[in-house]
Amino acid sequence: MTVTADWTTKRPIITLTQKKRGTKMPRPYHERLNFQMELPLRLILHGTGGPKNVLPHWHQAVKLAYAYRGQPGRVRIGSSTYQMVPHHLYIINSGVVHSYETMLDEDNQVITLLLPAAWLRTLVDSDQLPVWGPLDLDLTMAPYLPLHQAVQVLVGGALSPSDKRSDYLINLGAEYRLVGELIKHLTVTGQIVTDQRPLPDPLRQAVNEIQDNYANAVSITKLAAKLNYSSVYFSRYFKTYLGISPKAYLGQVRLERAAELLMTSQESVQEIARKTGFHTEKNFFVTFKQHFQMTPNTYRERYAARQSWQQTTPD
Repeated sequence: MTVTADWTTKRPIITLTQKKRGTKMPRPYHERLNFQMELPLRLILHGTGGPKNVLPHWHQAVKLAYAYRGQPGRVRIGSSTYQMVPHHLYIINSGVVHSYETMLDEDNQVITLLLPAAWLRTLVDSDQLPVWGPLDLDLTMAPYLPLHQAVQVLVGGALSPSDKRSDYLINLGAEYRLVGELIKHLTVTGQIVTDQRPLPDPLRQAVNEIQDNYANAVSITKLAAKLNYSSVYFSRYFKTYLGISPKAYLGQVRLERAAELLMTSQESVQEIARKTGFHTEKNFFVTFKQHFQMTPNTYRERYAARQSWQQTTPD
């Protein structure tokens, strides 16, 4: 190594000269680098199975409901209800209660995209998950056109899967663009509105209790006492967040499970009524018809065979 001087700057210049003979040069080696290219986005196609009422629930993920075609029904986010219209994206923040009343056929379709909360936390300069708003985006508006393009690429890839490496990379690029556009436009820095607030822990516990025990006799009074609430206050508190009373929620859980069994099993109506917590087959028949505007047998005959391109992974 030789040191000289640059007299214009008064700084030394270090140059490397040839190593003395016999000095060993370091051997080059292969450094393995692990580039994590994948995004943990999950896309769900909901099929064409007719009426589908999804109970109030929540995820540890940000959920994007995209009205792909027609007017597939209504989505309730927090205390607000939206009639889904084509090319609108509905933003459901992590932990926020939401539900659906839909009619899915060839002309009316909704597609869901899920982004896990744990992964999103790594993208923001805060310990808190980003809260996004507004909740209803018209993707045909100029600011959201790049977001719309990304969504359309992902939906197209899901509807027409391809094994080509080029298509895989195009979809991967669309996933990154989707998340980038969401962070660019939708992170809320001001006041959080009620419809963006997660469900409180006591109500999560109550919902879990109902969903775990719906096949048995469930006492709402005992459930309220277990959570240290009076039954009157508990019912009001529950309805504020979930939009229905605890008793009505229990009834909807039972009907949802019954409808699922009608479409996916060969069990008799009587056995399904027993498994889903209804006292008698007659009570099941009357309640089911009031809710779905048809008998259990008619529902089974009409929709059991119409599960085209449906992914049965739980929502």
